[in-house]
Amino acid sequence: MSIVQSGLLRKHYDDAVHGIEYQSAAFWTVVLNRAFYELDVYSVTPESSPDGTLRRVDLVVKKYDPANNSLSALLWIECKRPGGSVQEVEDQALDAAKRCIQRDGLLWIWAMTTIGVSFRMWYIGAGGLKLVPMHGLAVEADKSQYVDADSPGASVFLQAIQCIKLGVPLRQAPVVPSQSLDLLNTAQGEQDMQADYTQAGAIPFQVQSQYGHEVAEAGPSSGYDDDEGVGSGDQCIEVKVQKAPHTFSHDEYIFRDNRGKRRSTKKEDWESGMYRGEMVWFFNAKNVSYFSRKRIG
Repeated sequence: MSIVQSGLLRKHYDDAVHGIEYQSAAFWTVVLNRAFYELDVYSVTPESSPDGTLRRVDLVVKKYDPANNSLSALLWIECKRPGGSVQEVEDQALDAAKRCIQRDGLLWIWAMTTIGVSFRMWYIGAGGLKLVPMHGLAVEADKSQYVDADSPGASVFLQAIQCIKLGVPLRQAPVVPSQSLDLLNTAQGEQDMQADYTQAGAIPFQVQSQYGHEVAEAGPSSGYDDDEGVGSGDQCIEVKVQKAPHTFSHDEYIFRDNRGKRRSTKKEDWESGMYRGEMVWFFNAKNVSYFSRKRIG
C-alpha cells in the first residue's frame, strides 16, 4: 500500500524522485509530520544534534512529556538524494543513534534512512550498537532492501511507525531484542494498516534473536526468591494476567508465578518494554521478570 496520496504529498514525491537532497528531506518531513500527527505529543524538527555537539542529523522525531516539560528523541532520520550512498547514510544514522543512546543512557533508539523516496527503518539496541532492520533481510548497505514510498510494500512504514510509537525508548527495561525484526512477515492484514496512522495496539513480529534471559513457561523453580525487588531478573517468564476490577479501590492484576503462587498486583507494578520485537508489560521480582503480552491498564 502506497503512503503517497494525491495533492501536496504527491507534489513533494515527484520533486524528490529526481531532485537533490533537500527535496528528498522535504518529502520525508511532510510524510513524518503526517505520521506523527498527534497534537502536543510529537515534533518533527530538522538539523538536530543527537548529543549536544555540533553533529547534526537531517531530521528527528521527539516525544513531549508534559509532566516534566521535556522532549525525548524517538526516531533519527538521515536522508540522501536519489543515487546517494547507502553505506554513508546508514553509517550516519548509526552514529546518531550511538551518540543519543550514550548521552541519554537509553536501551534502544529507532532510526530511518532514506535514499530519495525510498526508505528503511531500523532498531538500535544499546547492547549491540548496530543497525537492526525492521523489515527485509538482515543485511546492511543493500539498496534492494529499501522500499519506495509509492509502492505496495510501503505499508511496512505504517507498521513501523505504530511500533515506534508503542516502543518509546526506555532507560531501564528487562529485555530488548538484539537481532533482526521482520515486519513484512507479520500476520497483520493490510486492512489494519490505515493511512491515517491511527491504528492502536502492538504490532506482531517474526523475530530471529538472542537474549540475555532464557524464556520459560511458569512452573516450579527451586532457585526462585519470593521477595520482590526492582530491576530485571535472571529469568524471564511469560504469564497470563487476569484483571479483577474494583469500584472503590485499585483494580487487581492477578497471575500465577513460577511456583504456582497467586500474585495480586496493581497497574503501577508493571512497566512496558520491548520483547521479541513487540511491546509487552513486565513485573519484576528479585530473581525473575514476568511478562504479559496482554496490555496492563
